[in-house]
Amino acid sequence: MEYELYKNELYKKIAFSKTIKASFPEYAYYDFQSKKIVDFLNRKNIKLFSHQVLAIENILKGKDVVITTPTASGKSLIYILSFLEKLEKNPGKTAILVFPLVALARDQKNKIENLIREIGIKASVETYYGDTPKNKRMKIRKKPPNFLITTPDMLNVGILPYHHLWENFFRNLDMVVIDEVHVYRGVLGSHVANIIMRLNRISKLYTGEKPQYVCNSATVKNPIKFVSKFIEKEDLIEVSKSGTTSPEKDIYITEPISSKSLVSFIIQQLLNDISTILFIDSRKDLEILYLNVKKELKKKGLYNLVDKVKPYRSGYKQEEREAIEKGLANGDIKVVLSTSALEMGIDIGEIDCVVLKGFPGTLSAMWQRFGRAGRRNKKAYNYLITKLNALDQYYLKNPEEIFNRQVEEPIINPQNKYILKKHLFIAAIEKPIEFKEIDEIKKDVIKELLEENKLYFINGKFYPKKNVKPFFSIRSAGDTYDIIDIKKNEIIGNINQEYAFYEAFKDAIYIHLGNTYIVLDRDDIDKKIYAEERNINYYTTPVLETEVEILDILKLRKYKDIEIYYGEVNVKSTIVGYSSIEIETNQRIKDKIFDEFYQRNFSTKAFWFKIPDYYEKLIKKYCKEKRFEKILNIVRKKLDYTYYEVAESIIKSNKNFIEKFKILFNPANPNLKDKIDQKSLDFLQIHISKLEDDNIFIGSLHAVEHGMIGIYSIFAMNDRWDIGGMSTNFHYQTKSPTIFIYDGYEGGIGYSEVGFNNLESILMATYKNIKNCKCINGCPSCILSPKCGNANDHLDKLGSEVLLELLIQ
Repeated sequence: MEYELYKNELYKKIAFSKTIKASFPEYAYYDFQSKKIVDFLNRKNIKLFSHQVLAIENILKGKDVVITTPTASGKSLIYILSFLEKLEKNPGKTAILVFPLVALARDQKNKIENLIREIGIKASVETYYGDTPKNKRMKIRKKPPNFLITTPDMLNVGILPYHHLWENFFRNLDMVVIDEVHVYRGVLGSHVANIIMRLNRISKLYTGEKPQYVCNSATVKNPIKFVSKFIEKEDLIEVSKSGTTSPEKDIYITEPISSKSLVSFIIQQLLNDISTILFIDSRKDLEILYLNVKKELKKKGLYNLVDKVKPYRSGYKQEEREAIEKGLANGDIKVVLSTSALEMGIDIGEIDCVVLKGFPGTLSAMWQRFGRAGRRNKKAYNYLITKLNALDQYYLKNPEEIFNRQVEEPIINPQNKYILKKHLFIAAIEKPIEFKEIDEIKKDVIKELLEENKLYFINGKFYPKKNVKPFFSIRSAGDTYDIIDIKKNEIIGNINQEYAFYEAFKDAIYIHLGNTYIVLDRDDIDKKIYAEERNINYYTTPVLETEVEILDILKLRKYKDIEIYYGEVNVKSTIVGYSSIEIETNQRIKDKIFDEFYQRNFSTKAFWFKIPDYYEKLIKKYCKEKRFEKILNIVRKKLDYTYYEVAESIIKSNKNFIEKFKILFNPANPNLKDKIDQKSLDFLQIHISKLEDDNIFIGSLHAVEHGMIGIYSIFAMNDRWDIGGMSTNFHYQTKSPTIFIYDGYEGGIGYSEVGFNNLESILMATYKNIKNCKCINGCPSCILSPKCGNANDHLDKLGSEVLLELLIQ
């Protein structure tokens, strides 16, 4: 049915819309040597798109290929047909297909088996991941398949460390397919790059060379540079120009809407039977929204629709996710609220509409998510509902940049010491590390492993010590915690170490599948979080304090009179308490300060810049002048000339002007209220109160720090937890006012180095966003941060504008 735009809740909030026309297919022909493949294509009347043929040609020439065409452009058919063509000549060849999620792996197995059956080429397919039963695993290892479908997690812990049990498979390994390679950024990407390094070692052990790689990706910047670093190979072929057809897409960018309006919109989608995915990046926000939708449906008596909406995220049990996927595919579920878990190409049937509640951090992710709608050549409807944060508001004010700006480049750091150390230890278990394999970076890590008594050296090789736990999660830099329901005495989910620190302190609220739990205890030794289910109407956010210590300066450059540094720092984060926020209204209920604080110390990479001391006087001077100017302007526009003359004379007298202004513009004065609107009066009161504010300078620094972090992912492709910041008007080491931006993971991933190299552009984008914001004194769209440990105290919007003007002039 045709989607009725004018009946939905978002119509009044649309600020920008654009229609992307449907594209028409461009076909090509490839002369397969396999008669069975040719007959299959003819029988099914399948025409290959031009990008499919180009990729297949290069794969069958033995080239490593990275394919960056859009969602639903037939990328899987490329490697399936290519490998089946190889199997016709050599039936013993094997391939590893790596998918980032088990759901994708499971989905792909069915596709490959159906194709093999229809084409008639003899080939075997097996999946091998965490839920594969032990007896099944043994059979797979003894009689390995041609197509082995797995995840990087299983490759890490269940295949590479036991390669001797897979000898027949690795002796015939020909191809490695890495699907959705763009998701392997940050911590996960740095881990997986090391897993691929270990895979290459094992492949060379059995075949004498690295396997051929076929990598599928959403559109990313510099794909060859990124993938070359990822798979340790040069001379890749990029296939990016798509020959596929794509449906017409209507894209709407809206202003922020209330939680109540969003709930109403979801219910409307259910009533209109419109299949919808609503993406929300925060797991907590997702669960809160689901809670509110269920409550509203029951309040309205729409009990028949309660089971037609479901949440979907990582941390759920396998059977829970499978049931939701099945419900989506067969139409039993009409609306799903998802984190990034459904961003990738799991077959979930026909989707009419994709809604993003907030910009997902990168343009690459945005286009990938929008690609989930209209997958059957039906018209697609896509919404970006902006949130009140700097990044979303930047794109709301500059919507054309969404369509014109180049997508981001994924950032990984496989040499992160804390990540590399884990993989080198397992690499030594898999095959002793020879001295010639060790470069300068690995040398320091090997030295630490020797000092920690995890490795020993003999006959030119490094061997692992026994009785050391080798395995770890690759989904975070640290460990994974199990969340245990104490009433049922069972694991209900899991959470990584970074989230556990910020979200699973004592008395914190954890939400799972719409149920609320209170955290009773966290065991940091056994990595367990004990929680009790309770009917609670609030959630919690931590109150933080942060200190940064400079450990080592690695780079230095100058911009005007600003010194910019990049190096190693120690970050000490302290949770001193928490705030309780009511779920339905999102209003703060109370704050609690702990008797004993939670602390986290970690060494990471950061960039920072020193601001000359004389800026403080300039900022105070210019802010006072600008405030006087703003006061006079509003008086001139909103009040009669008498008020203007009095205000001007007060400024010229320069004596007791604040007290005089307070009397002149007293909100309680009834005559004044009749002459000026409340917004203009608030404007006057704010600027009058700040005329002699002693905290203007620190407020300016703090606001610039927030503003930079808010738009940072435009440049670094980071998520909200990936970076942190600190600003001070005097740092004990730099002896100057300083702003720090640091990687949020031990050892650093590379985000802060992007800032070091692009500070001027980041400052310009920050200035543009703050300057264009229409708020009076700062809001979530420009300088307020949901992550601020100081509850957004000491922030000065005008001061940040003045400071940025001084920095970028």
